[in-house]
Amino acid sequence: MQITVNREKLNNALRILERIISKNVSLPILSTVKLKTEKNNVKISATNLELGINCWLGAKIAKDGEVAVPARLFSGLVSNIKDEKISLVTDGNTLKIDSEDYKTKLLGYSTEDFPIIPKIKKENEVSFNPQELKQSLASVIDSVLPSDTRPELAGVFINVGDKKIEFASTDSFRLSEKIVDNIEGGSYKGSLILPRQTAVELMRIAETYNGKINIVIAENQIMAYGNDFELVSRLVDGRYPDYKKIIPDKIVSLLRLKKGDFERSIRTAGFFSSSIYDIKLKVTNNKTEIIAQNNDKGNMVASLSSELKNNPFEVTVNYNYLLDGLKNISTENVIIKHTGDGSPLLMVPDKEDGFLYLIMPLRS
Repeated sequence: MQITVNREKLNNALRILERIISKNVSLPILSTVKLKTEKNNVKISATNLELGINCWLGAKIAKDGEVAVPARLFSGLVSNIKDEKISLVTDGNTLKIDSEDYKTKLLGYSTEDFPIIPKIKKENEVSFNPQELKQSLASVIDSVLPSDTRPELAGVFINVGDKKIEFASTDSFRLSEKIVDNIEGGSYKGSLILPRQTAVELMRIAETYNGKINIVIAENQIMAYGNDFELVSRLVDGRYPDYKKIIPDKIVSLLRLKKGDFERSIRTAGFFSSSIYDIKLKVTNNKTEIIAQNNDKGNMVASLSSELKNNPFEVTVNYNYLLDGLKNISTENVIIKHTGDGSPLLMVPDKEDGFLYLIMPLRS
């Protein structure tokens, strides 16, 4: 292989691929990226066996070829080269990296052992605006269960209907839901559970991607693709619980606060919370008090002006969970719905945008 590529584009591709690379001592090939020429492009691939990504870069190709090289070392070298163009030449399993100031030989591997990233037929798909996809996944990612103790909760639930898509997640302590209307559409209708890492990588790709992102759904797999990338992932096996059953219909009290003031007060109170991150909200007609007490640090009370409909209430919650929900609310005011003693709190924006956040209270 003998090619010349744009350094910045190569660096951006390697940053995407490097994040999914595993430090697998028993299978060193999984710590590599594979480079292979294809027509006027070089395809760069990485996989951890659960998730695989292909990126295509335009290249000036003098000679076809392929090689697998250690991902983090290659990425580190490329990120420190300042030239606009980089020459990549293979000599067996060695990759020569030449720029104006650097001459490097990187020991690599044969691509024979590099795992095949499955190719999925482009049917049963749905299309997204990248920023809408990123925002939707970001709205629910914090509530995904961070372990595999309940595998079906270790991912983002996505339900695709005729005119809307529902994104949801729960770790059994809180629940996030984002409903997107007026979707671009596609041929797929149904539901799936997207692994957390896959959702995170899709968010990162969508953040800087210009153009439509299509997601193809196959049996136990998905493929997200655009003009210059493909992401192939296994899906979480299992049946997602009917989470809508735990969203209360009955609202006892409705509280409206300035989001910015509320968020700052919660952060401050967090310094005085106990080991279970608890703070108390004491809500009366025109005032909300945020109370925290720690036997080793002291205590604090923050008072905020607020609007309350119906009955005053008190509730103790995990302050980190409150902050996770608030960061996904973009309106000036936030609405908190109290559904009864011992029942969940619901948090929504002041203006409807499809986002709902539910928090289970802590025992006082």
